[in-house]
Amino acid sequence: MAVYSSVHQTNLTTQRVGNFSVERITVPLDVSLFSIHDAHTLELASEEYLFPCKQPPIRFQGQTIYGVQLPRDQKAIALTFDDGPWPHNTSTVLNILQQHHVKATFFVLGSNVAQYPHLLQQIATAGHAIGNHSWSHSYQDHSLELALTEIQKTADIVEHYTGRKTTLFRPPGGFLDNGLASQASTQKMVTILWTIDDTYEGSVDLAVQNVIKNATSGGIVLMHDGGGNRELMIKALPFVISELKRQGYQLVTIPQLLNLAETHVRSEDNIDCKSPEYLN
Repeated sequence: MAVYSSVHQTNLTTQRVGNFSVERITVPLDVSLFSIHDAHTLELASEEYLFPCKQPPIRFQGQTIYGVQLPRDQKAIALTFDDGPWPHNTSTVLNILQQHHVKATFFVLGSNVAQYPHLLQQIATAGHAIGNHSWSHSYQDHSLELALTEIQKTADIVEHYTGRKTTLFRPPGGFLDNGLASQASTQKMVTILWTIDDTYEGSVDLAVQNVIKNATSGGIVLMHDGGGNRELMIKALPFVISELKRQGYQLVTIPQLLNLAETHVRSEDNIDCKSPEYLN
């Protein structure tokens, strides 16, 4: 069993951004991880811990979801991260999420998983949901064969390194008409878009306010841990989480969010991850 060790230091010392405040964040990144070379390695850990609410309810098969409608007394929102796994960024995001006791959903690129499988392992062992973001992140029109390859290669490598299939798909760039989304629908995957887009330039205050002012119950926030310099998002993330929690939001994974829409349960603790309504 190979062991990977990654040591970085992230200090987010700013305690106030605009009107938003949060405890001083110091994220020491000292992570020793095992790399899975076969699915059996995951049997060492609790399946319920690794894969909480691992799949969405059956009725969402083949659908495209921008967000969901929840009861008035239910406030929940999902943080999602695209284009990883990516050196430094993914581990830093995971440490922030862990410090704030938040689960999120990571839409990974198969080509990045091939380069950094230990980072996918880190996502899985932390109990986050994993989605398919294609192999190469291409915006071009895809033939049936190419679309199938882009999705299936990514699905296969995710399953190889986690022991689990994912039925979640996010098309690169949110494009629904280049052949990828239709192939995902054919495979009865749930195509996940978003209600709030990431902030790609400007200030941390702007990035935080972008999420907070557009936050709605049942919403989905698009952020990124891969694909380049994501320093702005990473600095904003602790403030986003703290303010959403202050406003009474549960921060949940995509499968959990879809389950809330399905069952109208009133608490994340009541989500039945073992229900037969879940896909295998």
